[in-house]
Amino acid sequence: MSNKMCQACGNNIPRKIPYTHKKTKGSRRNCYNCSPVRYPKHNGHGAERRRRKQYLVEMLGGKCVKCGYDQSVKALSFHHKKPQKKNFDISNNGNLMRSWEEVIEEAKKCELLCLNCHAELHNGK
Repeated sequence: MSNKMCQACGNNIPRKIPYTHKKTKGSRRNCYNCSPVRYPKHNGHGAERRRRKQYLVEMLGGKCVKCGYDQSVKALSFHHKKPQKKNFDISNNGNLMRSWEEVIEEAKKCELLCLNCHAELHNGK
């Protein structure tokens, strides 16, 4: 049986969940370090992910381009100006932990929106 590789970082996905006797699901795509917050005990990339997002937010102007909101980095999102040229979602599934050059190139295709403006834009308001 071959080991599965994490889609985010390329490391092997362990067959057992760390610190337990449970086996991992065969459908896992990411290792426990790159998994969403569901496994916070094993998520070693949290600080790096926040640092990278902070840098990208500053690179794109630090505030929502529509309303000017700039109070919380967590409330800002990346909106692709041309969705047909989108390679991946920056903030989803550990994609901030891809190679830094890939993330920068993808961020250059985006504009910064607060969560409210982003939702309104996608709902057609």
